[in-house]
Amino acid sequence: PRMYTKKFKSIATILTVVMAAMCFTACGGNGGTQNTEINLDAEIPETISIFTNLGANIPAAGGNDFNDCLTFQLLEEKTGCHIEWDHPVSSAATERFNMMMVSGEYPDAIVYKWASAPGGLASYVEDGVIQDLTPYVEKCMPNFWRLLEENPDIKKDVVTDEGKIYAIPYIRLDEALCVYQGPVVRQDWLEKLGLKAPKNPEELYHVLKAFKEQDPNGNGQADERPMGATGFDNTAGVGPLLWAFGANYTYQVKDGEVVYGPMTDAFQEGLSYIAKLYSEGLIDPDYLLDSRSKLDAKFTADTCGFKFGFQPTTYYPTMNDGVRKVTGIGYMVAEDGENYCFNSAYTQPVASGCALAVTSACENVAGVLKWMDNLYGGEGLMYANFGKEGETYTMVDGQAVFTDAVLNPTNGKTSAQMIALTAAVRDSSFPMGQTWQFYKQTLAPWGIEAVETWLADDANTDGIVPQVTMTAEEGERFTNIMNSVSTYMQEEANKVITGRSNIADWDNAIKAMKDMGIEEAIDIQNAAYKRYLSR
Repeated sequence: PRMYTKKFKSIATILTVVMAAMCFTACGGNGGTQNTEINLDAEIPETISIFTNLGANIPAAGGNDFNDCLTFQLLEEKTGCHIEWDHPVSSAATERFNMMMVSGEYPDAIVYKWASAPGGLASYVEDGVIQDLTPYVEKCMPNFWRLLEENPDIKKDVVTDEGKIYAIPYIRLDEALCVYQGPVVRQDWLEKLGLKAPKNPEELYHVLKAFKEQDPNGNGQADERPMGATGFDNTAGVGPLLWAFGANYTYQVKDGEVVYGPMTDAFQEGLSYIAKLYSEGLIDPDYLLDSRSKLDAKFTADTCGFKFGFQPTTYYPTMNDGVRKVTGIGYMVAEDGENYCFNSAYTQPVASGCALAVTSACENVAGVLKWMDNLYGGEGLMYANFGKEGETYTMVDGQAVFTDAVLNPTNGKTSAQMIALTAAVRDSSFPMGQTWQFYKQTLAPWGIEAVETWLADDANTDGIVPQVTMTAEEGERFTNIMNSVSTYMQEEANKVITGRSNIADWDNAIKAMKDMGIEEAIDIQNAAYKRYLSR
């Protein structure tokens, strides 16, 4: 993606540089007051207490906490630091976090979706819950700091508008790691019907029509649902069809300003197109009800032919029979010749859902950060992504390759389970650096092909709004407005799609959104966007 390729150096460069510098000298304690003394020379402590989600993969593999993962076992051997984990049940993570905030009893560090926490990170610093890490990072996290210095666009997503660093995030170290979703089609259906992959909305219409009328699954029944989806305004919904008209279902950057896609003329044009597909039976009538698993089941049952969503690794084990094939294709090209993509992941190597903040209870901030820095370079980065050399991976032509003990286990566990117990990066629930070489080995050939196709497609991502930061007041007001607007917009859009209302009445919807305060919300977004640009 165009915007992304400027983001940062290749993983090969990063690994070469960071392997040269190691940082493992340096929190324990359960105080409750903000530290005022800054001690950069403190060493990694014997224990650190951390609140964090565990993710689904380690429990599925039989583990109870992160200490059951080889990554953290190796890190404990290296640093002499034992981690006392507090893993909330995933469904109760937000509730547990809120209870912790009320109690005032904190562990040394908290991993949380701080980007969406009420009031933003700055408010938790002001309230004395977490500590400002800015004075520590350069000295205590050389691997992490080098990554920021060499990649200004990553740094821009890590620092606040004031240039502060309050939390250490999960970082994807290669552009391929961000391009894991896109348009997906039954390649065998195209070939059977003598069709080529569609390149624009008109061609897509004809492909879907052929899928509906020409029995591509060959069972003699008209049971094909040409396009499947999981709702409207998400990257696996019908909403991405709007992108081929230069419109998004949420905010987008247009001519240097942030606009709300549903307020634009292009949105109405795109929504009209989606309604046409639905009216002709080309979109699954269950699109508002289907989950990802239900949609996947329709692909494997040969009743669905096109969707937007994840790379098709999940289909490979059951569908790779020499006849069927699911493949990723390029984004549809708009009339102006641009293949727009508004999937925010494409331009965000800094994951917004997972970052570590050090609390006011911690008496050794430097030690925690020195321990953390191992996960962004050198041996620790290898632990995070591959485990132990000679045991779970070997180096082949300069690349880490998982051994048979991981890929073809004989201990009764699956390869997916062994990867989870080997590489903590698999769960994406604890901050560290993720490499493409790791992720690539978790994908089936169809998945790798799809990612490579989407990378080569070089979609226009200039309209994606970056990870802006709002003030506490802005955030509260923005959330209140958008809770109403988003719900209303979805309802009205789905009414148009399913024929319960007419696109000609969309101006009424725009007026209603204005009455709800959308223009104020747009102003808030623009103010935050301008501050982001000046970081």
